[in-house]
Amino acid sequence: MRTLCKRSLNVLGVSLAIAAFPVAHGENANDMSVVMRDSFATADAQDIQWAPNKSVPGGMMTLMLYGDPRQPGPYIFRARMPAGYKLPPHRHPDERVVTVLEGTYWSGVGARFDPTTMNEFRPGAFYITRAGVPHYAWARTEVIIQEQGMGPVGNPIEYIDPADDPRPRN
Repeated sequence: MRTLCKRSLNVLGVSLAIAAFPVAHGENANDMSVVMRDSFATADAQDIQWAPNKSVPGGMMTLMLYGDPRQPGPYIFRARMPAGYKLPPHRHPDERVVTVLEGTYWSGVGARFDPTTMNEFRPGAFYITRAGVPHYAWARTEVIIQEQGMGPVGNPIEYIDPADDPRPRN
């Protein structure tokens, strides 16, 4: 059993090292290295490089930590937003678990941005957004969240109002 666990961890580590790191909301990749140490895959702070996210309004930076949303299996990414950042109503095809790491983050459910119905989340808080449920967010302060989901995901973010989508139209 111990050999099987070690082998599974080694396979996981090799998979992480080979995996592409696309931004879970966008198309670009980050240049972050994942390193195997003592059968654990790690991402060291000095290796982390935030990248702009082209599929959300300007200002959000993202960082892919684990997996690839385009492939079957789990993925984890972080998003950093400046104070006052507003994310319009949108939905995801997969369920997302969101953990607030830094700052004060507000999120609401619905197809219209309504600050009166939003919930406040402080560092350490988390919530789950079910697949297909419209929601929106606002960063009162600079915020860093960690979000995880399960791939494969084709279009990782769909805006309720197509005019909110910053991606170029074909």
